[in-house]
Amino acid sequence: MSKKIVAILVVALMAMLLAPSLACAANVTLTLSPAVSAPGETVEVFGMADADQWVSIKVIDGDQSIIVFDAIKSDAMGNYSASFKVPPGFSGSDLIVVAGYNKNVDTKILTVSGGSGGNNDTTAPAWPGGSALTASNVAQTGLTLTWTSATDNVGVTSYRIFKDGSVYTTVASGARNCNVTGLSAGASYTFKVEAGDAAGNWSSNGPSVAATTDTASPTGPGSNSPGGGPTPAAGSATGSASVTPADGGKFSLGSDVSLEIPAGALSGTTEVKVAITKVNSPPAIPGGFSLLGSVFEFTVDGASAYSFNKPVTLTFTFDPDALAQGETPAVYYYDETSAQWVNLGGAISGNTVTVTVDHFTKFAVLALAKEETLLSADQPPAGPFSDVPASHWASGVIYELSASGCISGYPDGTFKPGDRISRAEFATVLVKAFQLPAASGKVFDDTAGHWARDYIGAAHAAGIVSGYSESSFGPDNPITREQMAMMIAKAAGLPEAVADITFTDSGQVSGWARAAVSAVTYGSIMQGYPDGTFAPLREATRAEAVTVIAKALG
Repeated sequence: MSKKIVAILVVALMAMLLAPSLACAANVTLTLSPAVSAPGETVEVFGMADADQWVSIKVIDGDQSIIVFDAIKSDAMGNYSASFKVPPGFSGSDLIVVAGYNKNVDTKILTVSGGSGGNNDTTAPAWPGGSALTASNVAQTGLTLTWTSATDNVGVTSYRIFKDGSVYTTVASGARNCNVTGLSAGASYTFKVEAGDAAGNWSSNGPSVAATTDTASPTGPGSNSPGGGPTPAAGSATGSASVTPADGGKFSLGSDVSLEIPAGALSGTTEVKVAITKVNSPPAIPGGFSLLGSVFEFTVDGASAYSFNKPVTLTFTFDPDALAQGETPAVYYYDETSAQWVNLGGAISGNTVTVTVDHFTKFAVLALAKEETLLSADQPPAGPFSDVPASHWASGVIYELSASGCISGYPDGTFKPGDRISRAEFATVLVKAFQLPAASGKVFDDTAGHWARDYIGAAHAAGIVSGYSESSFGPDNPITREQMAMMIAKAAGLPEAVADITFTDSGQVSGWARAAVSAVTYGSIMQGYPDGTFAPLREATRAEAVTVIAKALG
């Protein structure tokens, strides 16, 4: 059987493992640059996914072993990009790269030459005379970049966008524009675009453009953005308005929330009705979060799901006095598919928080309860939890760790043993349970302002935790069982088990986690399920987490 056929069969097998239904995989695209590489060389991985979604990236060799694992969060437009290095000692001919989440995956085969220099193309793409990069649809927090095509002796495969000298995103060669979000109002930026080819050659003289975002403007009825922005639509304070796609508009629901739609964001040419309403029976707010105000639903001609041609701006008002010390408000949208609230962040100014979005659904301003409310070693045990009777399978360890101050319940007297536990929460409990010393550990980009920053830093300094990348830890992501196994094995200093794992789904355990899963199972700290599985990617519950920690403590 040829290596090509074997590779195709392996791709099909991994696709079945990661995505039972390939028909659901249309949301994720994957591009490799270069598509042909050599041991020791770096390969860029990028594509499109759902907005603000963690995309898992696995690199698999011919033995179906995962040799690289990473996760990167897509931006508000769904773009994601990462990179990995082909292991210097790799001797095979092909690697399989899988990117995706849940049932949405895409796969590509990376051809690996026998050594460096195996790819003879050393000519970088070029920019013809008159090439240009332009900025349009400039708003307070975003704009659209558009560029002309570059050329290459073989073919351009991707474009890399730079913002003030740093890589902002990488897009496939078919793209000629990019929506940039998350900018500050009234700020000046310099953007540049470079072109790359399949051999990994990149241009260095691509076109650039400077742009200054709009300054902040009033959001009340009758206000216009500086410089002749969109005219407020009729009924601009009532929560509904008729908007012409060619003109756009700006209106609000009282002083609670305002919406600014730029010209061309809506599809078609005929006038549509855009509405903002308060949701009377909203989806449940996750434990540990507080709702600042109401949940709002945005619709276009009555449709609650709508995708725009370009970003629109939402500005929410909240009561700063409702925030406890250390809490930070953020805008969340409700993902109907996963039934979860997804963090969009937002630019805070006084009593408002502003985001740009490219689709409509339900939105709300939430604040994560401060750490002392949920996990505090300084407050006394909460006493018997109303949802943890003596008959609960984990009641003993729950009360044991609660009494020691490692973890506590919620203000309503519950413990929520079946709720998921985040990576930050688990790291915090580990630090307290193992009495790790305070240390000035690593601060990731997404932990700098997080309540668990110091705990995560202490755990990182002790070699217990690591991030998805050098800049991302994912503190609020639910921890998976294989991640929990890795952390607890390091915290407990478990010796590496000699025997391999024998669960029926052991093939789904990531390569980086196999030794840890083996160590915690043979050390009787974690175990599988009655059906013979370990479920490495299943999100751990609070009850499971305290049980594992209690066993590790002995």
